[in-house]
Amino acid sequence: MFRVLFLIALVPALVYGNVSRVCTEGRTHPLSVEIEGCSAPPCNLVRGQDVIAHIDFTTDRAVTSMTTVATATALGVVTNYPLGSNAVTCNFLQGSSCPLSANEDVTYRLTMPILAIYPLVSLSIEINVVDQDNNSVTCFVVDAQVVTASK
Repeated sequence: MFRVLFLIALVPALVYGNVSRVCTEGRTHPLSVEIEGCSAPPCNLVRGQDVIAHIDFTTDRAVTSMTTVATATALGVVTNYPLGSNAVTCNFLQGSSCPLSANEDVTYRLTMPILAIYPLVSLSIEINVVDQDNNSVTCFVVDAQVVTASK
């Protein structure tokens, strides 16, 4: 029985991969993070293309609005990662909308533009979804590398 349960738990991990890691300061990690085209870190971020992430998480309190704050760390330099209108988290919830109730399960589709001018570097990107009071709702880190499109 234990072997069957273990295999059932292991198969999704092999198919989707574990591409994220936890943030510092005890911030809540999502239930799952799936990045299209990435099954294991580091994820390739292709210049001139968008990266799409599907993030499943549960709110631990009532939330009226949310903003996604992205921070990139490369070569020891930490900088804000501009998301533009994609930072308005509530606009990209799948099958639900803000306000959210406590203990509500939600799926968020995040689109991150990878500009053609970005340097070819390895980096870590922290994605922190914060509520109307700037308190973290969910947070994760992805290790990635900026690459050129294959020809």
